[in-house]
Amino acid sequence: MTKEDIMEILPGIYRIPVPLTGNPLKELNSYVIRGNGNGDRNVLVDTGFRREECRNAVLEGLKLLGIRMEDTDILLTHLHADHTGNAAELLCPERHAYIGEIDQVHLVGHEDKSENERIHWMRQARLRAHGIPEELLQAMFDNAPSRTMAGREGVIAYTPLKDGQELAAGDYILKAVHTPGHTPGQMCFDIAGTGAMILGDHVLFDITPNITDWEEAEDSLGDYLASLDKIDRYQVTIPMPGHRKPGDFHGRTAALKAHHAARLEECMGIVERLGKGQLNEIASSMKWRIRADSWDTFPVGQKWFALGECLAHLDHLVVTGRLRRHEDEIIRYEIL
Repeated sequence: MTKEDIMEILPGIYRIPVPLTGNPLKELNSYVIRGNGNGDRNVLVDTGFRREECRNAVLEGLKLLGIRMEDTDILLTHLHADHTGNAAELLCPERHAYIGEIDQVHLVGHEDKSENERIHWMRQARLRAHGIPEELLQAMFDNAPSRTMAGREGVIAYTPLKDGQELAAGDYILKAVHTPGHTPGQMCFDIAGTGAMILGDHVLFDITPNITDWEEAEDSLGDYLASLDKIDRYQVTIPMPGHRKPGDFHGRTAALKAHHAARLEECMGIVERLGKGQLNEIASSMKWRIRADSWDTFPVGQKWFALGECLAHLDHLVVTGRLRRHEDEIIRYEIL
């Protein structure tokens, strides 16, 4: 990495590229806000997977900027491992790691089982009820980067943030904006008075954020669509996404809503054709933008995301009264 690889977005606010080798996301946009001197802390936004190459990229970028982790707090947009994995490795004593209060509960761990393992166990149980074969469940579980590269639990105490809470960062004020959907506690951060907003994975520009089912959310997709409406009311002229390049913010929120409207109609058409369909049948009939000849050759790690996204759309169609869920030995769906 050279200093030319680091982009200054606003005075004292920088983007550090963090490689996500072997992952379709390719790269994480980690941001750092420089403190204004006199012992004022810097703020690092998102940290990459718990992998040495991610950690080294963050530290190298900070070194090029003359910023030390000893003087730096960490701000996390949401709980996913590509954003939180290195938080415990990077945080220095007497510094803080902030995250939205809803996602914070997923990072604290339990005495009998880690919270990360519990989330995956609950997802497995739900997919099992939908008839997903045990062999596929285990393969997806073993290959999920959200398990294999997640941060260590119970190592640091995370400071929870509420919707609307403000955080000082150098010469700027960051306002937390709760935008559930991608995760239940995903937060965006409006940089007051600048037109800039840190988006995490709520709005991405050349890929679509994965919206999956969550144990505590009846309708993750409905939450996400409402969050798009909420965020669209901000006059964002400098979008700061968690991955890849930015673009036209308001145009993208409209495009994301249109994308999910089309996905919902696709699900409806598949269920209508099947008469009474189960999750695996519906998901395997959907069109996915991925390099695979068929559902059989679909990368097993990506099936985890595809099944979750299909299920989120089916949940929304049930909640909005367009599909009926049959709680048989294997859960099936039909048109009302």
